[in-house]
Parts: sequence; structure tokens; C-alpha cells
Amino acid sequence: MTYLQTELKKLLKNDRQREAYVCNESCVVLAGPGSGKTATLALKVIRLLTNDIPPPRGLACITFNNEAVREFSNRLRRLGLQPRTNVFLGTVHSFCLSSVVVPFGKLFRSDLPSPMRVAPDDVRQLCLEKAMDKIGTSESPSGFQTRFDRYRRTHLDRTSTNWREDKDCAEAIEHYETLLRGKGYIDFDDLILISLNLIESEPFVRQCIAAHYPWFVVDEYQDLGYPLHRIILTLLDKADVNLFAVGDPDQSIYGFAGANPQYLHELSSRTDMASIRLELNYRCGQKIIDGAEVILSPEAPRNYKSSREDGDPGEIYFVERPGGLEEQALTVVEEILPLVWDAGYEPRETAILYIDRYDAAVISKALDDRAIKYAGVQDQRYKRTRVTRWLEECAQWCCGTGGKDAVRFKDISDFWIGLLRRTGVQLLDEYLLEHLRTFFAAICSLRNHEMALSDWLNSLDLNLSLRDRLRSWQEAPEEAEACDSLFSVCCDGHPLEGFALADLAGCGPNSNIVSLTTLHSSKGLEFDVVVILGLDEGRLPSWGAQSPLALKEARRTFYVGFTRARHLVYLLYSGWYQNRWGRRFKNGPSRFILELQEALGVQPAQ
Repeated sequence: MTYLQTELKKLLKNDRQREAYVCNESCVVLAGPGSGKTATLALKVIRLLTNDIPPPRGLACITFNNEAVREFSNRLRRLGLQPRTNVFLGTVHSFCLSSVVVPFGKLFRSDLPSPMRVAPDDVRQLCLEKAMDKIGTSESPSGFQTRFDRYRRTHLDRTSTNWREDKDCAEAIEHYETLLRGKGYIDFDDLILISLNLIESEPFVRQCIAAHYPWFVVDEYQDLGYPLHRIILTLLDKADVNLFAVGDPDQSIYGFAGANPQYLHELSSRTDMASIRLELNYRCGQKIIDGAEVILSPEAPRNYKSSREDGDPGEIYFVERPGGLEEQALTVVEEILPLVWDAGYEPRETAILYIDRYDAAVISKALDDRAIKYAGVQDQRYKRTRVTRWLEECAQWCCGTGGKDAVRFKDISDFWIGLLRRTGVQLLDEYLLEHLRTFFAAICSLRNHEMALSDWLNSLDLNLSLRDRLRSWQEAPEEAEACDSLFSVCCDGHPLEGFALADLAGCGPNSNIVSLTTLHSSKGLEFDVVVILGLDEGRLPSWGAQSPLALKEARRTFYVGFTRARHLVYLLYSGWYQNRWGRRFKNGPSRFILELQEALGVQPAQ
């Protein structure tokens, strides 16, 4: 039986998943944690391409971030889907760039720079600071940027009466965009806003998109924000486009970026849209599911049920450490991790979740002091992007690690060929083999797991001109910045000084090391054991998040982290916390901890 047949057999046992799979109309799937939404989504894509969309037409599959793209593309590959020119799989930003702004922007917009360049971080920061000077605000750039970004992503009509309801934000946005254009750049938000403008105002653009992509498949719909919601509604109402969207309003945790669960609710309530709810949870034990509902405190019960075949209800542990975050971190590395690993759980199935960068620094030091290897989406040592993830995979291939999930040469070479294309190399058929030979020779010459990581990176860069190529990738300046950050932390006196190639290989997705990441970035992941630190009142929820809407989002954030666990959850708190300026606040454990303890009959700490 093939992998595809095995996955179909499992899916067809679930009535609600089967209903979503066979549905022939536009459909919204409301999928709780661990409900098999990714499997349903992937199999739906295979079915659409096999039965419902005759070539050369195809579909556009849009997901939240590059990590999700990576996971989803690997799943489709295992199901047998080969890369096709009529299938788009990527983030909303990459879709807007490749399918809207590049092909149609210059036809209808005279204000766009040529060539199209996406501004790197330093240019965006400079323009923002000048815009702040223009309006005369004394607010810190980081504080103002949150307000600025959210306003720009939610106030889309510059001619409406509410455009200037926050006069400072509106004027700063206008000046910022003028400065950016003057330097010949657009930014990532521009990609979506320009695409929305073209799709809403130009029938020709809508017709071309619908002809190419009669189906849109959208993952994590609740996280993708108001501009994409408007794009989807316009294509549904004014073009011959169908939609298969998957999401969970209870996991909407990016309000600071303009996300709002109401967009998914609005979509699922449309009369032309089938709405299906997945209620079985294949990941969590029932005790963890019940605890998650306490955290969420929903107005209506969710009634999720565990479908775990082992019948394990899971367990929740409350760990008070009055010595503060440092004592919590020591408890994790000296007590909790040895305990769970002795019980048979693997490091790769263990996650430590934290609230902010200060927490990351504390727990990272505790892990480093005990030589416990770790990596995560928000790794504090270097930025994780498509390219640095690819370098981790190259390191794994060179070291021969990964077991049955080992990286294949085709995986890393396909990425390299794609990178050459994105950076302007003309890959004619007669030269493609030569590029593959060059890459193969370069990577084979570096198969030495004891090689110093700095030497390995520099040799790879010398043989492939990697960093020069990345600097010419104008649509993704963050990739060059991330690659430079990895190279820089290998220098003398930096975090990865003295690391060998095997250490980078150990950071890859198939490695057996601890995952360390934020509550926000844990979304979409799953582990046997989840450890969450810093659960004190004033931190989660934060002292500044006391409005009803902010409290709901804080609940959803905790809910997301909590529901990553299959078996065990450890919740650590001190009853007080210290801010970055050294001031202490003794507010007791998080109210969410107290609610959980009361619901589970656990005696709260005195």
C-alpha cells in the first residue's frame, strides 16, 4: 500500500474529514488543535489536482510562513505530488509578489520602482525613523512600529473617513511610503496592499488569476490578516474562484500583525460556503484537552474529544519556583529534562516554550551551561529562514544524519537550482547538469562532520558564491541578512565559536535535540512533552493586555502553547517577575494557572 493510500484510508475513517475531502464546493474547515487539518488539506490538494482541475489550470496554496511551507511541501512530496508550474505553494507575500505584483504591477501602477526591490531591514528602519521625526513623535521606534504596522494592515482605504482616525499613524505611513519609493523600494506589506488594490480595481487582473488558479487553498486562515481576507472575498465574489480554507479562530494569536478571528467566522457564515468542524483530537490526551478548554474559557464549549489509540489522558504538572526565572530554568535543565528523558521521551519530542527574548537568554544560558543542545524557530544565535534551514539540511547530508528521514541530495540540490533561478541565473537545459555537477562537487568536498563550522561555511561560500547570490535576490533581502548572521556568529568570541559541522547538522529538523521557541512560534508544532516558563501574572497576560480583546488573545496564546503537548505539560511560575530594568512585581501566578488549578482540583501555591 502506498503512502497516499495509507493516508487516505486513515482520513476516510473520520466522517468530518471525509466530508471535507469529498466536498465539491467552496468550503471552510474549522479545525481544532491536533485534528488532522494538515493531512486533510494535503489530501484535498491531491484530489483537486487529480479529479477537479484539468491542466493547464492549477491551484494556489497559501500558508502562514516559510516553516509551514516547508512542512506542507514535504508532505505533498511524500504523497507523490511532483513540482508543477500550475501549482503555487508559498506564503501570502510570495504569492502576491510572483502572481500579482510582478506580472501586473507595472501595467497599472506608475508609482512602483523598477526593478522591483524589497527593502532590507535597515532601509525600512531608516524610513520609519524619518517618518517618526516628520510627525514629531517621541515614542520609541519599536513601540511605534507595532501601532504603525497594525494600522497600515487594517486601514486599507486611504480615501475613507476613518483613514485619519489616528492622524499620527496615517501621516507617518504616507511619509514612510514616499521615502521608501524614493529609494526605489517596496516592503512586505506593500506586496499585499498593492495586490489588493490591483485585484479590487482591475477586472483583467482578477480574470487572469482565476484562469490560472480556479482554486485557492488557504491554511491557517485566521492568521493571514485583513488584506488577504479582502483579496479572497473579492476573488470569490467577482471572479470564478473556489476556496478551501482551513483554520481555527481559537488559535488566532497575531493580533499585533492585524489578524482577527472574525475574518474566519465571517467566511464560514457565508451562504455559498460549506462549513465543517473537525472535533476529534489525534494529538492530546483528554486531560490536556480539558485543561486547554479551561484556559480558553470559551463562551460556548468546544467539546473536543481525544482520539488517541493508547488511551493515555496525559498529565499536567504545576511547578512553583520562588527564586524567579533563573530558578525555573535550572529546574528545567536539572530536574524536568532528565526526568522525562529517563522515562523514555526523546529530546526531539521535548519543547521549552517561553514568552519573550529575556526568557530565551535565561533558558539558553542554562542549557548551554549543561551542554544540552537545542534549536528553535526563534533561535537567539542566528535567524532561521529558508536559506539557513537549507544550510542545516546541507550539513545533515554532509554528516549522513537523519535515519529514515535523512535529507536526500535531491532535496538540497532542488533548493539550490531554485535559488539560482531566483537570483537571475539563466538555467537553460543544456547547462542545468553542469550546475548540478558543480553543486555536487562542492558539497561532496565538505563531508567531514568534524570540520569547523566556520571553515565549512566559508568553503561552501567560496565554491558557490552563496552570499553574493543572496545579495542579488532583491525580492528576499532577509535571506542575505540571515545568512550573514549565521556566518557572523561563527567568528571568534561569538555564540557558535568552536562549533563543528555536526553541531549545525544537529540543529536541523530531523535532529534529536530540544526545541526552544516562543509560545507564538510553537504554533503548528507538536511534541510529547511541553515545558512553559514565566507563567506569572503581569507576564501572561501582560500588564498592558487587560482589555477584553487583549485578554482573549492572551488566552489563545497560552492555549496554543499548551495544546502542542501529546502527553505531558509542565507549567512553571514564581509568583513574581522582574522586568528588563530590574523592577520586581509580585502579582502571584498567572490567573490562567489559578483557573487551571481550581478546575483540576490542585491546591494553589500559598
